[in-house]
Amino acid sequence: MATFEAQVESLASIAIDGSSTPTQAQLTQFLTDGAKEIINTLPKSLLEDCADIATLNNSTTTLTNINQKGVVLAVLRAEGNGANDIEQPCRYVPNYKRGKIQDSNDMDFATDTDPAYLIYDNTLEVYPVPTATKTAKVLHVIFPTVAFGDSAISNFPIEAEYLVVLYATIKSLEALYSGEEDIELYIPIINQLKEDYKAGLSQLVR
Repeated sequence: MATFEAQVESLASIAIDGSSTPTQAQLTQFLTDGAKEIINTLPKSLLEDCADIATLNNSTTTLTNINQKGVVLAVLRAEGNGANDIEQPCRYVPNYKRGKIQDSNDMDFATDTDPAYLIYDNTLEVYPVPTATKTAKVLHVIFPTVAFGDSAISNFPIEAEYLVVLYATIKSLEALYSGEEDIELYIPIINQLKEDYKAGLSQLVR
């Protein structure tokens, strides 16, 4: 399959290199920004294609910098029954209940069979705290970095990849012609690409 750079060059009828606008570095940023914008509009059924699993244990008990990650789709914690271990779903609780789920005398107390998670100070915490044997798994969306020389995107729905190319093509043309006096000549091309992008996105989210 052609690289994303080649696909953008074909759509925009331009040549991209390392010195003139848009540069290969700019194209990488446009592709990455496009992937993130598309992910943020996807329905949950497709978000699962954009997810990764972070494992929490005795050495890494929390997931930090949660604001740099995408939507949390699920949190599971091992109950700790050895060979027949069960990964129990963790219930989400608001952070003002942080003390209550740690209080064994409170009805919200988190247990091995009824674990909980919350987000506090930009950190996802699981209770009871994960251990070496009773680990927790956080399934969350990741935002990929998409390079100009790539031809596929990991952890991303394949049916949406062409939209990333359309997004990057639009941004590349806008960057190329931003200083042109005759920008009006290129507006119809850019507008048509925007319509194609909008129509394709609506097909994914309907």
